[in-house]
Amino acid sequence: MDMEQRLGTKLAPESVTTTLIRAGCFLSAYELIKPQVIDRVRDFFLCGIEEGEESYDEVWSEYRQNVVVRNPKNRYLASCDWLVEMKALTAEQVATLGEIQKCRHEVAHELPKLLVDPDFEVRIDLLAAAVEIVRRLGVFWGSITADTDPQFDGQEIEYDDIKSGPYLLMEYLASIAGIGQNG
Repeated sequence: MDMEQRLGTKLAPESVTTTLIRAGCFLSAYELIKPQVIDRVRDFFLCGIEEGEESYDEVWSEYRQNVVVRNPKNRYLASCDWLVEMKALTAEQVATLGEIQKCRHEVAHELPKLLVDPDFEVRIDLLAAAVEIVRRLGVFWGSITADTDPQFDGQEIEYDDIKSGPYLLMEYLASIAGIGQNG
């Protein structure tokens, strides 16, 4: 297919629609992952709320010693490393998160190129991987809640059945984009 035909295919309304939906899903995926990595890890070390303010007290130093020290210049990567140690994610998933972050920046900053360049597409393999990573993070944080919240005392919880809000949204967005969990 020559360049003119490829460009015509890329600019067809249904192609543009699919591209924009997938771009939106990709941007959303990153925004759903980021707080589960950075904020939830930091909040894991929260020791309470005093006078309406979050209190980290001496535990804040535990956060610095256990997380920040892993990569003082990048809390996202430091938190990812901690999540691997906690077995919430695998090293391969963290590597995929790096690819997702890079591609997210390309999609966000190169949207016109995404729409007109026949060789530039949203990586649906990474979008499918993002769905699984959001699922895994939801299971991890949900299991901590189930293990520490007295309302779950005496109940048998099947952790792999936990479906967090971010996961349900990611799953829905991926289905709209025509992407199954298997890519």
